[in-house]
Amino acid sequence: MDRSAGFVGSGQLVRSGRSSGQGTAVCMSAERPAVPSRRDVLLGIAGTIGVALGASQPALAAEGLAGKVDPFQDAQKGFKILRPSGWNEFSASENFDVKWQDIINPVEQITVITTPVTKGKTVADIGTTEEVAAKLAKSRSMEIVGSSSKESQGIITYIVEMKSKSVHQITVLAMNKSKLYTVNITCPENRWSKREKLFKGIAESFIPRL
Repeated sequence: MDRSAGFVGSGQLVRSGRSSGQGTAVCMSAERPAVPSRRDVLLGIAGTIGVALGASQPALAAEGLAGKVDPFQDAQKGFKILRPSGWNEFSASENFDVKWQDIINPVEQITVITTPVTKGKTVADIGTTEEVAAKLAKSRSMEIVGSSSKESQGIITYIVEMKSKSVHQITVLAMNKSKLYTVNITCPENRWSKREKLFKGIAESFIPRL
């Protein structure tokens, strides 16, 4: 795919939240220092993963994603996303910045592409959600299933869902810091019912900033 085409390339966000709590003073004997239990250690690791993406473990569990995804961030390109656990990862090429592909079903894949854009531009500058969805669907000879938009900290994000007889796709589009981010999620249509929750959660998790 020509990366200059940005959002019209072929191929294809769990809302983030923060948890907070107050510490409690505990008096312990100097002779017998407290040793963290295995459960405490595991909970600490789980909490660290949640903070890394700005999403709590309870939120992941509520979406049915706990244990199925891992946090990923690219400091150079300036984005973070949940990635499927156990999938093959491919580093940057002329067609994508990063790609994940299922080992058993290679049609199931996720790519993140960044394209330079004029400073200060947002996805609204390339059209409304409906207009962009129509362009994507036409370029891929697909049918629009649905489209939506959201705004967080001044960054507008479009999410477009499409399908054909053989393939189901979700595309996420956002602009920030002179980059157009395109996340393409692809799945065989006959496996969509099994993957819908996972892939929609991953699409919702994408954040075009660190």
